[in-house]
Amino acid sequence: MSIRARTPRPREIVWSLLLLVIVLAVRHFSGVPGPSTKPDAKPQTRAVSTETAAAPTRKQGEWSVYSGCTLVDHKNNDGDSFLVRLPNGTQREYRLYFVDTPESQFKRYRGSETNAQRISEQARYFGKLSSEKAVAVGSEAKQFALSALKAAPFDLMTKNEAVFDSARHYAHVEITRNGQRQRLDEMLVERGFARIHTKGEDLPDGTSAASHKQKLRALEARAKQQKLGAWQ
Repeated sequence: MSIRARTPRPREIVWSLLLLVIVLAVRHFSGVPGPSTKPDAKPQTRAVSTETAAAPTRKQGEWSVYSGCTLVDHKNNDGDSFLVRLPNGTQREYRLYFVDTPESQFKRYRGSETNAQRISEQARYFGKLSSEKAVAVGSEAKQFALSALKAAPFDLMTKNEAVFDSARHYAHVEITRNGQRQRLDEMLVERGFARIHTKGEDLPDGTSAASHKQKLRALEARAKQQKLGAWQ
């Protein structure tokens, strides 16, 4: 004798759907996790990158100006890139406009890639500099920049423009030393610690990017003449 499956009646289908809706609604409003949620899973922490979460100390045209920033120790900190704690406690990674300091160490990445080509390119900028010497200068630049940033709170100005290859954002940084305000990019160039090589941007005070680059070129020429840093 063959047994045929009973076809659900329309009323039974309606009641089943209504019951499912009620169960889902109860879960939603009571906070009970759904089938795909792991109750014991830890929430993922994401980097905060919105102006709402990191309100600037003040606005200066298109610029967000943060006063009283401090350096956060991090393995990725370098001569021109570093993790910063903004006044409200938010942490973000920034990269200086205009300048590029040599790599501070030889690195090997996943897939057998290295930073050797980048180091060679940086070394060529300074003339007959060897790759080994370029890395040594990069290490000096890193120590100088991080020491200057650790010495006292500093001001940071940004348009929150992301660097193309990372989660970093471009910024200008101003440091007060011996009662005088100094720009970190200028400090690096005048000591022969950086090449003028990356994205530039008009300064918040209205100085054009072209004018600022001319100033950096003059500082670079002086460092080269005095054989400072990488120009030895």
